[in-house]
Amino acid sequence: MKLTNQMKKISQNQKHSILLIFLIPIINLIVFCTPKIGEQINKRIVDPFDETKILNVHFVTTRREMTVKDNCDSASFGFITDINPHYGICLVNIPSKHIIGDITLDNSQDKNQFFQFKGRINTDDKEFLNKIKSSASEEVLVFVHGFNVNFDEAVIRAGQIKYDLKFPGEVVVYSWPAGADAGILSQVMVKSTYDLNYTEAKINREPFAKFLNDVTGLGKKIHLVVHSMGHQVVLPSVAALAKQGKSKFLSELILNAPDFDKNEFELILSDLSKSSERITLYCSPGDNALIASQKVNGAPRAGMCFKYSGVDVINVNEVDDPVLGVGGLGHGYYSSRPILTDIYQVLLGVSVERRLFIRKSGPKNGENFVLRK
Repeated sequence: MKLTNQMKKISQNQKHSILLIFLIPIINLIVFCTPKIGEQINKRIVDPFDETKILNVHFVTTRREMTVKDNCDSASFGFITDINPHYGICLVNIPSKHIIGDITLDNSQDKNQFFQFKGRINTDDKEFLNKIKSSASEEVLVFVHGFNVNFDEAVIRAGQIKYDLKFPGEVVVYSWPAGADAGILSQVMVKSTYDLNYTEAKINREPFAKFLNDVTGLGKKIHLVVHSMGHQVVLPSVAALAKQGKSKFLSELILNAPDFDKNEFELILSDLSKSSERITLYCSPGDNALIASQKVNGAPRAGMCFKYSGVDVINVNEVDDPVLGVGGLGHGYYSSRPILTDIYQVLLGVSVERRLFIRKSGPKNGENFVLRK
């Protein structure tokens, strides 16, 4: 009996030896022929973004065009939806000495310290898509801003995000008619501005869905980054495309402080999951803007930290420190250093558990993870 067992062990060892003989060359091939991660990142990021640069920020806007047709300042496009979207490129000077999160614009000051506009190129939809398609990079980042954001701020913010992420592909800002007149009365009447922006956001769902369908048909890897009330534009549009049978047309869907009804979000979540390779949601229970929105709308907002199946929900409350007024409401964190550091890793495809400064949250908390201070 013992002899039989020994024979079996010898037989099994021989099988393992034979298997290793075949596997070792394959393992060596994988180890020595696969580029190291550092080499992959260096190859991906051709431009180091380590000095002041003038960047192309592609724009699609449904804002009604104003009198200025060759610039990208706040007088270029207004606060009411135009039936026909406008397409083009804003040339934006990104200062190498800017503080992360700050987007101070001043065309008369030092270009190394202030954001500046350097011109605008108008295109039509076909030329716009051709320029995106002909880009050497396979990646495209689409940014959709939130409530009370003027056109110029949206463009500069998109440029800042591209520069600070060292993003190698084209960046497109979809600017819907958010914002308000510059008058004191308009600034005070926040509730009326919110209601107007909310209406415009819902009007923009159909044109955004068309744009997204067009840009995702180019064969590129599309990352979609959204902030605040911009989710009112984006989420129903993305869900509608998925419901029509379009699947995995987004690589990364990154949701920042979504001002979107929690229950409505849960209703469309299965369709959103079909649309993307991964969904990341940054939330904060200390977001005063969302707390105010909850009072106005009578329902919790998706960005107030709740767990959702298949979504990486990350609480950023610990790192939400105001930078020159940015984030003072606990709502503008999406363009800050800690969040951009995490988004950088998201775009590299790193899983949430393996990213820097991430810890698991408690089982009774709303989020899955916490971004550490």
